[in-house]
Amino acid sequence: MQDYNPTILLVDDEENCLKVIKDVFDLEGIACITANNGARALELMERNEVDIVISDIKMPGMSGLELLKKVKAVRPETFVIMITGYGSIKDAIQSIKHGAFHYIIKPIVMDDFIAQIREITEQIKNGKTASHAHIDFLIKNKNIIGNSPRIKSIRELIKLVSATDLPVLISGESGAGKEMAAFSIHQSGSRQAGEFYTVNCAAFADALLETELFGSDKNPRKGIITRAEGGTLYLDEIANSSAVVQARLVELLETGKMKTSGSTVPVNVRLIASTSVDLHQLVSNGQFNKYLYYLLGIIHIQMPALREIKKDIPVLASFFTGEFAARFGLGEIGISNEALAKLQNYYWPGNVRELLNVIRTAVSVCEEKELQIFDLPSRLSEPAEKESVKQAVPPKSLLMDDVEKEHILMVLNMANGNKSLAADMMGIHRDTLLRKLKKYNVDE
Repeated sequence: MQDYNPTILLVDDEENCLKVIKDVFDLEGIACITANNGARALELMERNEVDIVISDIKMPGMSGLELLKKVKAVRPETFVIMITGYGSIKDAIQSIKHGAFHYIIKPIVMDDFIAQIREITEQIKNGKTASHAHIDFLIKNKNIIGNSPRIKSIRELIKLVSATDLPVLISGESGAGKEMAAFSIHQSGSRQAGEFYTVNCAAFADALLETELFGSDKNPRKGIITRAEGGTLYLDEIANSSAVVQARLVELLETGKMKTSGSTVPVNVRLIASTSVDLHQLVSNGQFNKYLYYLLGIIHIQMPALREIKKDIPVLASFFTGEFAARFGLGEIGISNEALAKLQNYYWPGNVRELLNVIRTAVSVCEEKELQIFDLPSRLSEPAEKESVKQAVPPKSLLMDDVEKEHILMVLNMANGNKSLAADMMGIHRDTLLRKLKKYNVDE
């Protein structure tokens, strides 16, 4: 991972507040640009690639909530943190409903604030967007959740795998919990004291991914592989890596070293990869390096789709509800039997990630001590049987490109054409979805 500083836009109508936060950021080496109103903030966003927006909620003219909605409409991947100086968190909870990543209540505890900015910076470095990064705040120090036989067997397998240092391949549909499994392996093994790095291969162009992983010939120590020394490197959606990257990974796994133009660098890192497509089929079609597949597949963990472990939905929903209620400062919140029945009857094409995002939104709008049916999105009213029939229809072609195109169109239909939601359901970056739509000549 190369050194990286995100572009932060700080918005507040109080000049003194802007100056204090900017001065602290300057001392911490965090660069930011400032705006004293929402309109000015949008102007700056048109001229700058902004990664993080930090805005006061209460501002004259365009409020922070209005600014949030406009930012999310044009750049849904942007991390937005809201600041409020009012003791009530009602407006802050509303901001979460509309896509804010977090909120801060004044007076600001700067150490905590800076730590959060650092955390978001790591998410951006690893190719994550705001919609995907929420899950990372929940998996840290957590085990795979569930009581079904499938999940119990996966926990046992992870326990065995953690005692080794072999590479691991984790497969499963988008949002099925592959990163949770990878982190659990890291956290349970001898490398837990080291760093756990995540790289989403689908978020990088081919040449950029190679540089991100291996560094440049002039300075290989800047590559994330060497930065992960003594830790674990998790490569999400490995099928999206180029032939060159795959060949270099084979060399790394076979020799424990990384070659550059001038020298050979020893590497001490555990490699865990994941895929949501059939790598065996890609190997058969000559679209994936067979040696890398064999090396990764020594240990293979298959994560089940959420619809296959419906027994675990109440456990997961209760856990997520408790986590978000605590994070939002709402105290204890339960789930009504009617709401739970609706959760269990839904097909969950986006799996655990979709459930997490549904619960997050529901908790943010909940005004009672239990989540009710009306707190849940209307799409959950579609019966499981309807989606099952849709999934059971075989693709018109078995060519991988045709299958992928048909899958994308199906998910877009589920998301009512919302590309950000569709990308989130598929576990890919919105820009990646847009590139695929262009590739398959799908009208946007």
